[in-house]
Amino acid sequence: MNIFNVQPRPRVLFETPPQEVLTKELLELVPTFKVITTTEKVDEDEYDILVTFASSARRRAEHLHVLSFGAVVAGGFVEDSKDYSFSRDVSTLANELAIPKDVPPTLATLLKTTVIPNVPEGKKEAWRLVEMMPSYRATIAEGGNLASRCVPLVHVGAKQSVYALLTHRGGKLNLVLPAETQQHIAWLRLFLDLVGDVDSDSVPPDLEWKTSDRWSPPEVSKHVGDLQAVRQAHDEALREFERREQEIQARLEESTRLADEGTRRILTSDGDELVKAVTTVLEDLGFKVRDMDDHHDERTGAKLEDLRVEDPSEADWLTLVEVKGYAKGAKVNDVPQITGRPAVAYTKETGQEPPAVWHIVNAWRGTNPSTRVQAIPNDDDLRPLTEAGGALIDTRDLYEAWRDVSAGKADAETVRTSLRDARNRWRWAPES
Repeated sequence: MNIFNVQPRPRVLFETPPQEVLTKELLELVPTFKVITTTEKVDEDEYDILVTFASSARRRAEHLHVLSFGAVVAGGFVEDSKDYSFSRDVSTLANELAIPKDVPPTLATLLKTTVIPNVPEGKKEAWRLVEMMPSYRATIAEGGNLASRCVPLVHVGAKQSVYALLTHRGGKLNLVLPAETQQHIAWLRLFLDLVGDVDSDSVPPDLEWKTSDRWSPPEVSKHVGDLQAVRQAHDEALREFERREQEIQARLEESTRLADEGTRRILTSDGDELVKAVTTVLEDLGFKVRDMDDHHDERTGAKLEDLRVEDPSEADWLTLVEVKGYAKGAKVNDVPQITGRPAVAYTKETGQEPPAVWHIVNAWRGTNPSTRVQAIPNDDDLRPLTEAGGALIDTRDLYEAWRDVSAGKADAETVRTSLRDARNRWRWAPES
């Protein structure tokens, strides 16, 4: 059979592309193309690929491979006489994005650079799989992989709402991307490669002969070489960034573990672990700290104060310290404990009253420190501490002071002076 006027493949329909997208570079990727509007009729049998910016990515012929930007209806298949489709009408306020691990690396790389940075914050629409009814759409699946009917490319939020996807319609590829996607030339080039892998009739393997060394003039070969060099440098840079990211992530995990096992226990622990963490922080601030359990076991046989703290820069100053952690709020009835038997025992032992007392509390220890309410908010409940020359100390303030000193943002002597002078309640308020 003699057939005439057959156009070279791939033959591409561009449906309602924005003017700024329809560049010479984009059109030069394919030998045959036609730009059409949404309602324009064309013999679709004479084309292989549809690149559409329309709201529906399934209204054209099923034999077309479809690359879609910003569609609200896509894909679709008929099974057991029922018509199914993908519909982008699931609202979500989630902002956390994820690229599933099984997404091919070439796709994942483009998604990271052309989609992820451009996804808007706040309300956005995700995809669901629906059964098309006469008057409504019955939901078949939301989130995940939409009943295994697609390869999700981007997930949103903990529910894994599908924000971009790759699927098949009538055995043809459908790559469905959000409207904010950038670098359309790169996406079309990648889509042509994907189609060529599964349908070499539509995208012949010799598409790039014009840029081969054998058939290219020197100026073309130079640009091809430059492009390959840039791509190689890009790939090497990505590998280096990924290596550095993994290295820093490992360091972060290790430092987080050490923090959780070290000074950050002052925000999470109680009992002996909390006492040890408080001791470490106070010693880092320059105090001399003595654990009193062994002392009282030998001298008094009673459990009195947890710590005695001295400041080497103030020879006559000393404070008795009670340290307590609470799953909920600090208890008012615990306030007088440090001013009672411990103070009496100290006076009996030394012949003088203790210069100061501290009640250090880690309240609501199982919650985010930023959201914890103030420990014992009524200052009148802290009067026994005030009268004994001391104060209530929240471990959050103590930790922040230690952190600022460790980071060089505050002076340890200034913190010690502030603690020595504290009455009723101590708060860390660094100078701006």
